[in-house]
Amino acid sequence: MVEFFLFSYFIWLIIEGRLFKKVIATVSTLFIIFICYYFFTTKWNFFDSVPVACESILIFTFSLYYLFEQINKPRVLFIYNTSMFWVILGFLVYLAGSFFIYTFVDEIDSKDIGKFWFITFIFNTIKNLFFSIAFSLREAKDKSSSTGLSSYDNFFKNPYNPL
Repeated sequence: MVEFFLFSYFIWLIIEGRLFKKVIATVSTLFIIFICYYFFTTKWNFFDSVPVACESILIFTFSLYYLFEQINKPRVLFIYNTSMFWVILGFLVYLAGSFFIYTFVDEIDSKDIGKFWFITFIFNTIKNLFFSIAFSLREAKDKSSSTGLSSYDNFFKNPYNPL
C-alpha cells in the first residue's frame, strides 16, 4: 500500500491534466478503501496477490497516461532526455516484469516460489538502474543550470559529453 501511495503520488505530481489528477486522487482513495476492506475480511496469506495485482494495474494505467500526455505535447527535447521518463519507465518495467509472479504467488507451492522469486529481484534491479539514470539526468541538468550553460551550449563545448 505504501508503494502504491508513493508511485501514484509521484505520478500525480508530474501529470499536467487537472481532470486526470482528480481521477488519480479518486481512484487512489477508492483503492485504499478496498485494501482496508480486503485486509479486514480475508484470511492473511503469505502474500496477498489481489491487492498487488490491482495496484500494478492502476500504476501501469497512470504511467501509460503520463506517457500519452508527454507524446501529445509538442516539444523540442526528446522524451528520454527527461528524468521523469526514466522514473516512469522504471515503474512500468518493474510492475510488468513482476506482475504475474506477484499475481500467482498464492497458487504456487512454497518450495517452488524460490525458483521464480529471483525474477522479481532482476526487475527490481532494472527499476533501480532506471531510477539511477533519472537521478543522473537531474544532476547533469542542475550542473548545467548552475554554470549558466544550457545543454545545447554544453554540447558544443564538449560534443563527446553533452551532459
